[in-house]
Amino acid sequence: MKILVINLMRFGDIIQSEPLLRGLKKRYPGAKIHLLVYSSFASATALIPHVDRVHIINLVRMSGLVNLEKRVLPFVFAYLINLFHKLRDERFDLIVNITPSNIGGLTAALCHGKEIYGGYINQKGIRVIDNPWARYFYIVCKVRNCNNINLVDLFMKEAMLTPCFKSLKVKIEKPYRMVGKNAQYLVALHLGASRKNRCWPPENFAEVARILKKELDIQFILLGTLQEKVLAERFLKHFSLDCLNLVGKTDLKALAAILSQVNLLICNDTGPMHVACGVGTKVISIFLATANPHETGPYGEGHLVIEPEIPCYPCDYAVECKHYYCHRVITPDVVAILVKHALIGEPLSTDFKGIRVFYSRFSNDGMLELFPLKPLYWTIDRFVMLLWRAFFPAYLEGKSIDIEDMLDKIEQYFGKEVTRKKYLEIKRQIDILDELIFFAKNGEYYSKKIIEHLEMGNFLFVSNWLNLLKETDDYIRAWGHRNPAWKGLTEFFFLERLSVEEGDIKEMAEKNKECYLRLMEQTRGFMELIKNCLKEVYHDCYSEWKGNVCFSCFGKS
Repeated sequence: MKILVINLMRFGDIIQSEPLLRGLKKRYPGAKIHLLVYSSFASATALIPHVDRVHIINLVRMSGLVNLEKRVLPFVFAYLINLFHKLRDERFDLIVNITPSNIGGLTAALCHGKEIYGGYINQKGIRVIDNPWARYFYIVCKVRNCNNINLVDLFMKEAMLTPCFKSLKVKIEKPYRMVGKNAQYLVALHLGASRKNRCWPPENFAEVARILKKELDIQFILLGTLQEKVLAERFLKHFSLDCLNLVGKTDLKALAAILSQVNLLICNDTGPMHVACGVGTKVISIFLATANPHETGPYGEGHLVIEPEIPCYPCDYAVECKHYYCHRVITPDVVAILVKHALIGEPLSTDFKGIRVFYSRFSNDGMLELFPLKPLYWTIDRFVMLLWRAFFPAYLEGKSIDIEDMLDKIEQYFGKEVTRKKYLEIKRQIDILDELIFFAKNGEYYSKKIIEHLEMGNFLFVSNWLNLLKETDDYIRAWGHRNPAWKGLTEFFFLERLSVEEGDIKEMAEKNKECYLRLMEQTRGFMELIKNCLKEVYHDCYSEWKGNVCFSCFGKS
């Protein structure tokens, strides 16, 4: 059996796919695992076990296609023809596409596998995503505020695998001999990230090192690529005592070996963070700008994540920020406190004002989750995110929801009695969701009418019902824009609609009707979760939803 995994993403994403590759080897003993990656990040595959063959898309050869240079387009075309002929000749039994983009979908289709997990583009140019977890993955890449399932687990779910590995695993070929002072603690610092806006200032890293050096016997090891030398120079202007500078001096294999020998890595959201997780080293990672730790945070038990608690975080990829306030709100003294907590177990005495600090742990369903070290300020976005985490994994797999576990997590996240304190805001979500159900009911009704008139041959009436259906879809889309915390529901619905292939009008109407029914089903599921959140407030009377708040709970006014 031959399996192709399409991972046309960055260095960190390739490392994060290791449990998927390991899971495929376990599910299909004896299978040959092939991995397709971009040339820019192909070196990362040297760290990953379980890969029998690597295929590369050369981005340099593709540049003419991107820039539409007519003189080189024939060569690009010839390159692509040759590439996909070779991939087709492999005759893959299964293709797992974990690249949530059009290029990933097109690649999956052109490789002609017998079976495809994940999205692909069909011959009519329509994106088809049959796997419900693949749909979920695609949606949360667009509506990022609703998701708190790590990419590692999403990759496995997309391939119909159950997350069962509690860590990443990367190759370590031989130890790296570091020359320097013998210290009680070795702490690695990686200053770079894939984007400039995700980099915490090097001067702040230097201040953390200065604070820690006063209290602990530490040798710092500075890591990074040649392109990150400028960041290292800025760091060394402010701190050079007992610092081993290896920036630009190691390859990926040496990086893995070094990280396996240190006590801790302090970094931004970057590929080496995942390498550290893969060799069993604890991580303290700073997430800024567009970086979302619930998606790409360190995978494994007991890592720490810091993010700013500001309204604009995480920002959209299209945003050009002029102030980078998120870089300033996380201060060196707080990071130093967390490092001491990680290294020597020093108690945490700060309230973490202006930031959120999470630790990583595994949930009852085997997937990673981030939980705050201290209760967070309640927001509707974060409340809905916890509901989303409880609802969708169970819904997609036809399982029952563990209500008690969900309520416990809400309390851990926001503190005790949060449903009492925020009951009006929480209850208001019932009315908001009820409006969406109204639109979905209309859509289902209009779809039924289209089917009825098609069966009777009343084609003139069909046009009228189609116009009403379009109007309903506009209302649903506008509802999603008005209620961004719930926008994932409408995006899920429209993605399903896009996956309805063109064909017989009646058949399409039947499939569209099913989409509206699923939207109603999902929305009602969330309404029930909210009612369960308020159940104790209403003394088990929450089914009588039009009544007033129970005064025995809140005191008579």
